[in-house]
Amino acid sequence: MSRHTAPEELLLDYAAGALAQGPALAVALHVALDPVARRAVERLDAMGGALMEGEAGAAVDDAALERTLARLDKIAVEPRPAPGVPRPGFEWAPAPLARHIGADTRWRRVLGGLEEIRLRLPGDSHRVSLLKLRPGRGLPMHRHVGNEYTVVLQGGYTDSTGNYGVGDFAVGPGAQQHEPIADPGPPCIALIVIEKPIVLTGPLGRWLNPLVRRDLI
Repeated sequence: MSRHTAPEELLLDYAAGALAQGPALAVALHVALDPVARRAVERLDAMGGALMEGEAGAAVDDAALERTLARLDKIAVEPRPAPGVPRPGFEWAPAPLARHIGADTRWRRVLGGLEEIRLRLPGDSHRVSLLKLRPGRGLPMHRHVGNEYTVVLQGGYTDSTGNYGVGDFAVGPGAQQHEPIADPGPPCIALIVIEKPIVLTGPLGRWLNPLVRRDLI
C-alpha cells in the first residue's frame, strides 16, 4: 500500500476519462499497484453512475448513494494478480504498462547513470518515460514549469518532498527545486510524465537546458 496517493481531483478526472494518455497511464499504474487508490476510483465510479442514473430519471437519492458506497466499503481490498507472463526483464511492469513494452523495447543511457525508455503515446504531447536509477544515483537538480506525474514501479527514491516506494504517486513540486536520489536496494524504476521540459538548476544546467528544451536529452 502506498504512502503517497494521487490527489482526489486527479483520480476523479481519471475515473471520468478526462485525462490525456500520459497522465492516464500514470494513474492507471498507481491504481494497479495501490489498493487505496483503486478503492477511491471504484467509489468515484459508483458516484458517477448514481449521478448519471439521477440525470436520466429521478433526482439522486442521497441515502441510496450512501448505501452503494457502504457496500463498496465492505468488500475486501485485495491486490490484483498480475495477468499473463511478463516479458523477461520487465517483471515489475503492471498490466497497464506491459502493453506498451514491445519486443524491441530497450533502455538507453542518458545523463550519466540514468537510463530511459521513451514511450510514444499517439495524440499526447506529454513526455512519457520510464526512468531507471541505480542506488545512490539521482536526477540532476531541477524545477518544473508544467505538471509532472511520477509513479514508482520498483525500488524507491528520496527527495526534498519525501520518500517514495512502489505504488507511490508524486505530483511535481513545481517551481521548488528537487533532486530525486534512488534508495539503497534494487534500481529505482519509475514512470514519469512531464507536461513541459524541466529546467536544470545545477552548475551545468545552463549549458544543458537548450538541449533539454529541444528534447535532445
